[in-house]
Amino acid sequence: MFKRSSKLHEKNLQLEKALELANSFKLSVKESVPYIEFTTDGHIRYANAQFLTVVGYQLDELVDTHHSTLCFPEDVNTSEYRALWQDLAQGKYRNGRFIRKNKQGEAVWVEATYFPVCAEDGKVEYVAKVASDVTEAQRERERNRALLAALDKSLAVIDFEPDGTIITANKNFLEHMGYTLSEIEGKHHRIFCLDEFYHNNPNFWQELRSGSVKSGLFERKDKHGNRMWLEATYNPIYNHTGQVIKIIKLASDITERVEKAVLVKEAATTAHAIAEQTVDSANIGKETISALLAISQGIDCSVDEMNELVAELNGQSRSVETIISTISDIAEQTNLLALNAAIEAARAGDQGRGFAVVADEVRKLAARTSESTAEITDVINRNSTITKELQDKIKAVTDETAQSGQKAQEISGVVDDIINDAEKVSKTVEQLS
Repeated sequence: MFKRSSKLHEKNLQLEKALELANSFKLSVKESVPYIEFTTDGHIRYANAQFLTVVGYQLDELVDTHHSTLCFPEDVNTSEYRALWQDLAQGKYRNGRFIRKNKQGEAVWVEATYFPVCAEDGKVEYVAKVASDVTEAQRERERNRALLAALDKSLAVIDFEPDGTIITANKNFLEHMGYTLSEIEGKHHRIFCLDEFYHNNPNFWQELRSGSVKSGLFERKDKHGNRMWLEATYNPIYNHTGQVIKIIKLASDITERVEKAVLVKEAATTAHAIAEQTVDSANIGKETISALLAISQGIDCSVDEMNELVAELNGQSRSVETIISTISDIAEQTNLLALNAAIEAARAGDQGRGFAVVADEVRKLAARTSESTAEITDVINRNSTITKELQDKIKAVTDETAQSGQKAQEISGVVDDIINDAEKVSKTVEQLS
């Protein structure tokens, strides 16, 4: 009997010690992490200060309210939410990451475990929950997820083993390169490369494995051998020990842009050559115009000399006209004297016959002189007419030469502008090319 009592006492002491440890553990939990207790139907009966800080409530604001107070309506009105409390009431624990609502109606995220606390008969007395606030971690995860989704949507992404073996690739990469995932999984990166790439970069993957980031413009080839240009970054990814465990490549296809740049450069080179040819041609044109101006000026001088000669000819013609006029007057006087001499010879009879012959010859000479004078006058008049026409034509040539000279000077100015503009274009295009 004594031994039995001693064993019971020892067992009680063990139970008391276990209870003390359990209470101590419970107290430690309540004091160190966010902690809350619920009835089996989900009503709040207790929450510690850490939990209240997470949700922004005072204890008296939560006690006797339902767990749904801390949830968004769209989460409460689901079969999953109802199943949560059914499972807990049956003694099943639940854990995971849960979204909850604080007093301000803002989302908070908690890593939590709901565990039923049972009596000796196995009946659930209440539900305890221990949690940790992972709101910032969740937000960071969501930001990272959104970033990765954006990158996956906008960029070609491919993952490699540290030695260059292909792990996986996203839809954008596969579409741009013309492959299916099964065609490239397990293959080496070199299937995308031209032969000269690894000849020029033999330590490419060794450098990536050592942590070097590779970025820039890379020439690659697609499934059909077509050359492509990728603007890409090869990024080493580390594990918790700092070891590179894979390489992620982010790329964008800029083949069209590079090809356009090549065309622009070729066009710039052509434009540069044309601009230089334009300058050369314009300089030749300017030299030609300068020669024309010199010729025009020579014509001006020649025309001026011709005008002077014509003026001198007109003066000589007028002098001849004066002389002819004098000769004509003398011829008339001679003719008159011959007539008078003939009359006097007739009166003298036989004695004046010889004189009459002389007088007749003088009259004939005077007549011929008058006729010649008339002919010379006609020639001089005709010469004056021709000289007048020549003056008019010389004046027309002079006017046209002056206009041509003015136009040539205007063209010379335009050519100067062309040369200046062509030189500017040449310099600008030279900078582009």
